[in-house]
Amino acid sequence: MAKKRGHGEGTVYKVGRRYRAQVMVGGVFHRAYFDTEKEALTWLAEIRVRAARGMLPEPSKVTLGEYLQHWLENGARHTVRPWTYVSYESRVHIIPELGHIRLQALKPSDLEAFYSRKLQAGLSRRSVAFLHAVLRRALGHAERLGLIDRSPAGRVEPPRWNAPQARTLSPAEAARFLEAARRSEYYPLFVLALATGMRKGELLALRWSDVDLAEGTIRVTRALYRVGGRWVEGEPKTAAGRRKVVLPPGAAAVLKEHRVAQLEARLRAGADWTPEPGLEDLVFTSRTGKPILPRNVNRALEAVLRRAGLPQLRFHDLRHSHATLLLKEGVNPRVVQERLGHSTVSLT
Repeated sequence: MAKKRGHGEGTVYKVGRRYRAQVMVGGVFHRAYFDTEKEALTWLAEIRVRAARGMLPEPSKVTLGEYLQHWLENGARHTVRPWTYVSYESRVHIIPELGHIRLQALKPSDLEAFYSRKLQAGLSRRSVAFLHAVLRRALGHAERLGLIDRSPAGRVEPPRWNAPQARTLSPAEAARFLEAARRSEYYPLFVLALATGMRKGELLALRWSDVDLAEGTIRVTRALYRVGGRWVEGEPKTAAGRRKVVLPPGAAAVLKEHRVAQLEARLRAGADWTPEPGLEDLVFTSRTGKPILPRNVNRALEAVLRRAGLPQLRFHDLRHSHATLLLKEGVNPRVVQERLGHSTVSLT
């Protein structure tokens, strides 16, 4: 039974267990399917708003390249984290190879051939899988808008790649790691990583205004990433990522010493201390007050591990090590979850 609406507002039909919404806007017919009536009605409202603002391209003529640019500006920009958006933006090199194809004419075989060419050109499986993820999200949005009947990306199997296995440090290895790290200029950062389980982006974004040395706590409120040659700051990975973390006494002492050392370095640098605008209060900086490049942290980590005689691991493995060490000490999994900022205990 159709849900009757006013002229030009569209119609919602119950089709089996799903709801079909359809509307004619500017002589163009739009249709999409949803699991709930509420989603269908929301879509109809969105279509009308976009049409009123001139944001809807003509479905039969728009190319994939035109649509991707439209999606980046009007869809992805407002629905993903800033650094994810910049990552999507940097992947628009999809356009030179597929951009000329009409959106409604794009076939699964076009995507399969594109992925194959990228792999043969030397692009890693992980990178090609990310290209697929961008296309799947963008084309899924086009399907919801009724610009295409069905996303071709949903019918293509992306290249498989093996995610690196997490490796954790034992208590003895953690002690060796920290001892070897004393010779690194990033020693305070490594101490905090292992003592708090904070993500690299969270540590790089940490400000002194987030640190209460008297109370011995840190407020995790943001993350900082280097993407596409620019610094991108945003919210933590999840809502649970906004949290207060209690510092172990040893880590708090290291941070106090680091505060004094940084103030002395700033005085020595004088006019050469030139922090990025809006990032003047960072806890961890370069010798000129700028944010630390993530690749420099990775290089320092590799050097510390070699010096300690430990197998190589990723920076994120320090986070896993923090959780494992706490669990081995009998700390309640719920407490560990909250320290890490995980949304559920199962992720810990």
